[in-house]
Amino acid sequence: MFVKNIKLNAISIVLSALIISVSITLCLPVPRALAATEELKPTDYTFSGSGTNNYPERAYDSSIYNYNTLGVGDNNADPTIEYHTWQTSSNEHSERRLIIRRRGRNNVDDNWSISYSINGGTDYTVIESGLTSPGTGDTPVVYIDTDLDLSLLVVKIATFRVGGADRRGYAYIYDVRLECDFSALPKVGTQIGPEYPIVVSPTTLTPQEQWTTITVPVYHGEGISSIDYVEVKLFYDSAGTDPDASGFSADVQNCAVLSWTRDGWWGIWNLEPADTTWLLNTNWGACSKPSDWVDQGNWVFSFQIGKVATYSGGASDWDIYAEAVDDYALTGSDYLRDIEMNWYGEVSASTVTVDWSGVVPGADFGESTKQTDVTVTYISNGPYYQKIAASTPWSGGIANALLNTGGAPGSMEFSLKADDVDNLGSAVLVTAYPTYISIKACTQTSESGDEVSTNTIWLKLGAIIETTYTGTIYYMISSS
Repeated sequence: MFVKNIKLNAISIVLSALIISVSITLCLPVPRALAATEELKPTDYTFSGSGTNNYPERAYDSSIYNYNTLGVGDNNADPTIEYHTWQTSSNEHSERRLIIRRRGRNNVDDNWSISYSINGGTDYTVIESGLTSPGTGDTPVVYIDTDLDLSLLVVKIATFRVGGADRRGYAYIYDVRLECDFSALPKVGTQIGPEYPIVVSPTTLTPQEQWTTITVPVYHGEGISSIDYVEVKLFYDSAGTDPDASGFSADVQNCAVLSWTRDGWWGIWNLEPADTTWLLNTNWGACSKPSDWVDQGNWVFSFQIGKVATYSGGASDWDIYAEAVDDYALTGSDYLRDIEMNWYGEVSASTVTVDWSGVVPGADFGESTKQTDVTVTYISNGPYYQKIAASTPWSGGIANALLNTGGAPGSMEFSLKADDVDNLGSAVLVTAYPTYISIKACTQTSESGDEVSTNTIWLKLGAIIETTYTGTIYYMISSS
């Protein structure tokens, strides 16, 4: 009697009408202004005078009540101080207005001026001159080109002594600022700037790995609290041609849709296709969003890729599309392209024992020595091979029998043939584990897998002692 135990090697790399007269009043929401304004300030200065220069940073701090104190007569320098190195912004400005808030005190004939340069300080244009002791107020507005590289913008204060220095004559600079108008649209990824790409980790995808994360940088000029919805599509690009994401919807093989919807602070996190081996990571903090009190931050989606997310062999790959929608239904979006998906496969068997009873020494491959209806299920995200191998020797208690892989068993030897159907003519000789022989080449499966219930194994015996032998046959799934 020969008893076969099946073990599994799984390689996982997943009419009538009534007319009435009515009066209707439409109550429509007041549209939110689509324009917003931000302030940019210089962040550094160069002092070229030799007199009073107290608290120069106060000219561009967050307060309009603090000020940089400059002595007029005791400096007598052109330039006395220059403010430069401006803050930058990812917004596309529709207008920029340069404004300086200033005041003078105790100047009689000593005077001072305010100028600006758009070429890094080579040339200056006067905004105000001949100032002595003006009251607190703003300079006339200067419109700065929206295409100007702000590293070239400089604001200069020059001081001029007339006769002897006026006692305690000062110029006070409260605020140096650019007021910049822009459209208050969401921005995603590299729309914010090249240093804010969408990021996937790991960089190569693997079905069933715990966990894959996609990080989506989002910006809104009116704050993250204005973002109502963030969606991510991870989709299969079969030809590697970077298609538009609009043609893809949730599918176990080709597309996952992850989303966040505003609902309270935490929001509602979702993944489709639902009820599959695609899973959202529900561990606390695994998926996260930025604070509502900032303008820019990251949404992080953590999830498990489904078993049959298509393997990206050849030119194919996977792409990521991310979109943010604000409370006025305005959107921003970005892509991350050309991500590879590893091959994945798994195998299981519902038939675990096969019993050749009644076979005799010298029996050949044939009807009397076959065992059929062995059920094996294969799941894979790409092309795969059904493979088989057998252990050697098989233990017989009083004697052992060796596997002959050539199909001509001698004394105390046996051979096996196998196919996924009951067809001896197409069967292959079984190899000795850990070397496998391929039974059949197959294609990508569904999530439920390909159940093969017609696997057949044939036995051939040499001159062998009659007893019960026990061994193992292995089924394997492989990408090659």
